[in-house]
Amino acid sequence: MISPPRRPILSLSLSIIVALAHAGCRVDQKKEVARYEGVLRGNLLSDERAFEPGEPLSLRQALDLTNRQNERLAIEGENYVQALIARRRAAAAFLPTVSLAPSYTVRQRVSDNGDDDDTGSGGGGGGSTAQNRTFDVPLRGEANVFNGFADVARLRSTRQTVEQRRNLLLDLQEAVLLDTAQVYYDVLRAERSVEVLKNSLQVQEARVRDITGRQRAGMARPLDVAQTEAQASATRVGLINALNDVRNGRATLSFLTAAPVVDAPLVEQFEAPAEPPPLETLRETAVARRRDLAAAQAAARAARQNVQAAVGQYYPSVTLNAQLFLYRESFPDERRWDALLSANLPIFSAGLIQADVREAWSLFRQAGMTESLLRRQVMQEVQLAYQDLLTTDQRIAELQTQLAAAQQAFNQADQSYNVGLATNLERVAAQDQLLTAQLQLTSARFDRTLSYFALARVTGSLRHELETSPSTMPATAPTTVPADHRPLSTLREGRAAGVSIDN
Repeated sequence: MISPPRRPILSLSLSIIVALAHAGCRVDQKKEVARYEGVLRGNLLSDERAFEPGEPLSLRQALDLTNRQNERLAIEGENYVQALIARRRAAAAFLPTVSLAPSYTVRQRVSDNGDDDDTGSGGGGGGSTAQNRTFDVPLRGEANVFNGFADVARLRSTRQTVEQRRNLLLDLQEAVLLDTAQVYYDVLRAERSVEVLKNSLQVQEARVRDITGRQRAGMARPLDVAQTEAQASATRVGLINALNDVRNGRATLSFLTAAPVVDAPLVEQFEAPAEPPPLETLRETAVARRRDLAAAQAAARAARQNVQAAVGQYYPSVTLNAQLFLYRESFPDERRWDALLSANLPIFSAGLIQADVREAWSLFRQAGMTESLLRRQVMQEVQLAYQDLLTTDQRIAELQTQLAAAQQAFNQADQSYNVGLATNLERVAAQDQLLTAQLQLTSARFDRTLSYFALARVTGSLRHELETSPSTMPATAPTTVPADHRPLSTLREGRAAGVSIDN
């Protein structure tokens, strides 16, 4: 039986312990998610408003939706949270642990004429048996006094792992944002292709009608008619493929942004700088800003600390254990507490510690080689991206010359048609060549923007470029209506008015 004077103290102690245990079980889920959301967002793309289906979608808005809603970032963010938890667990090794361990013991007591014999072999007969019951409520504590500096090394390793996970999260962010930008411009490119192909199909159909009339009048061969019809059919196939590219691109954009952007008019507004920095400057920037390279460096530092933790197993360890009895019935019941200081020195471990040390050194060498390989890969990626950007600039310059020539050819064809020196088919063909040249130039400009994004990505500066880009959509920004829904009459009216559709 629990004595009355001790019962209030025991009840109060148990109430406090239960309350503390209940408080420790609570986890703030929103706070946990906010840990990696704060890393992802920072000053970047902080627009929290919901996207309304059908409203214009700028590149900045698409990137904002991707940054806030793409599950790949959330999954990697949870890895970052788990690294934080591992660091907290490693730090907890320096703190004592306290547990409540109540015990209730029942054992048989054998008595014979007043003589107790726990073995039950007492002499004489007529013995009686009874149950011996004891109830103890100890509060146990354990503290790690010294562990060969292994705990210190593990804590330092987890800190580097946190840094590694943080950099991997930011590196994945840049990769996902680049994917979104590429798909965004691919959709724009495909929609412009649809416009040109629709105009080209009109030209081909006009040529079919013209050559068919000539064949009926005996002025053309059946072979000419067949070739012209084959060319028109090939144009229809190209239009079908372009429309499919638009649908697939918009579906992919909707997947990346996790938003209903399938029918949203696209608004392109990013302007890449005219001149990129020198190649050597870009390489220095990549070494300083590449998140995956920083993650590899942190992983190497963590591996080095793991070596120290493995070596620490050779050192002795000291542990302190203590018990405070809140209630005690076991003998001696007058003793309220006890403590034990124990030490452990490994003498022979059958090679287990040596194997751990060898493995740790191997992992450290592997992490160093991974960092070295990644550094060389970064240098290669910077050089390739820089060359691609310069090549795109050269292509744009030539396409501008081609566009000027196509514009001049269209003007001459239009003037010749007005004075009766050219047919309408010649004028339409010249206009089609002009639209094709415009599409190629527009596509090359899209390519330059994407090449600039790729260069910013390989130098680790993509997030910085997006942070400093305009965050609001201009009121007079040109929009691109989804090609599947743009009426063909719009193109026909523009051509009939003698103006260029894409000007």
